[in-house]
Amino acid sequence: MRKHRIAGLVAALLALALALALSSSRSAQEEAMADRGPLVGGVTDVPQNDNDIHLQELARFAVDEHNKKANALLGFEKLVKAKTQVVAGTMYYLTVEAKDGETKKLYEAKVWEKPWENFKELQEFKPVEESAST
Repeated sequence: MRKHRIAGLVAALLALALALALSSSRSAQEEAMADRGPLVGGVTDVPQNDNDIHLQELARFAVDEHNKKANALLGFEKLVKAKTQVVAGTMYYLTVEAKDGETKKLYEAKVWEKPWENFKELQEFKPVEESAST
């Protein structure tokens, strides 16, 4: 009877040791994946940096292009948030604050850029409220 209890305890300890080993190897794999950086083709948040001149220029470009296409008179105020996605170039997802008359509103813009071809195109520009309902 005592042999069975000892064998049961040994089996339980082995199972526990195996579970811990698998758990630690899984977390090591997760750490290795995290060290590789963002997922290729995935959308990545850009840290807030008011001094990023390139992002500021892209946000101004988005407002200017929208004004040309829609015959509008929005005035660029500031870049609120930015995300990027590596495509054939870079797709920028920008949240921009712009003035419509005296009212400040938020807009979402998508700008596709391929700097090696000197290519920049506004893909989409819409009020945040409209995009939230779709």
